[in-house]
Amino acid sequence: MVKLGFDSKFLHQLESLKLLSQRAKKIHFEGERRGSRPGSGLEFVDYQQYQPGDDYRYIDWHLFSRLEQLFIKLFIEEEILRVFLIIDRSASMSSGQPSKLEYAARLAASLGYVALSNLDEVGGLIFSSCPEKILPPRRGRAQIFRLFKFLQGLSAHGRTNFNLSLSEFSQKQRHAGMAIIFSDLLDPNGYEEGLLALRSRGWEISLIQVLEEQELEPDQAGEVVLIDRETGQRVETILDEEILRRYRQEVRNFLEGIESFCKHYEIKYIRATTSLPLPEMLFKHLRKVRILK
Repeated sequence: MVKLGFDSKFLHQLESLKLLSQRAKKIHFEGERRGSRPGSGLEFVDYQQYQPGDDYRYIDWHLFSRLEQLFIKLFIEEEILRVFLIIDRSASMSSGQPSKLEYAARLAASLGYVALSNLDEVGGLIFSSCPEKILPPRRGRAQIFRLFKFLQGLSAHGRTNFNLSLSEFSQKQRHAGMAIIFSDLLDPNGYEEGLLALRSRGWEISLIQVLEEQELEPDQAGEVVLIDRETGQRVETILDEEILRRYRQEVRNFLEGIESFCKHYEIKYIRATTSLPLPEMLFKHLRKVRILK
């Protein structure tokens, strides 16, 4: 069962972060500020030399007094971002210490806090074989408490159907935004159709694959019983060096396939292991793949 367990110091540190989105456009305006009209905000980015025909009202006269050249201010107008945190709670997410589900939920809560601190809208979706729970997107401090309550106490159960869950979700949403997905991607039916369903409807996607170290590098050998957490199927086998070598190769092929697919369709992708400290994931690795800045 998920326990978030954040302290005030950690939450304060999160306020220095911001989600990176491509949903912005450049315009030539001066004198407006964030929140000057619903759904938009302005952030100064640069100066541009004045050209005949430009509106003289946007000239920076203070700069002219120093340089004796005419410049206008260049801003970026940013839409208020709608962020959906989409979490796989199927039975395979119960493995690991902490469990993959707990790691995913704590990471999702952190990113939701970052977005809400920057005045964005945040909603949530929990799925296994189908969409199960949804948190309607909202802004404001009250949504932080709703989000934490939504994630607190989650438990893993059931089989997963990644493609069906994301396809159904995308069909029911009237407006696209940023989808941040947390899953181990261990669905035998794949993940491609679900991601493409979101992408075809204009969603900007970040995919965070959560795995435990044992799934990448098993350290057991000899006679073992392998149990599928979602079906309960049991297989008795002997893990020798040859089988482990083949297993590691299959894992490499699987992960490389995900990386290749995401790169082709411009989906941000990162792999997280449950042994990686959450602050390191947030302040280092998610910045590296430009999910955060």
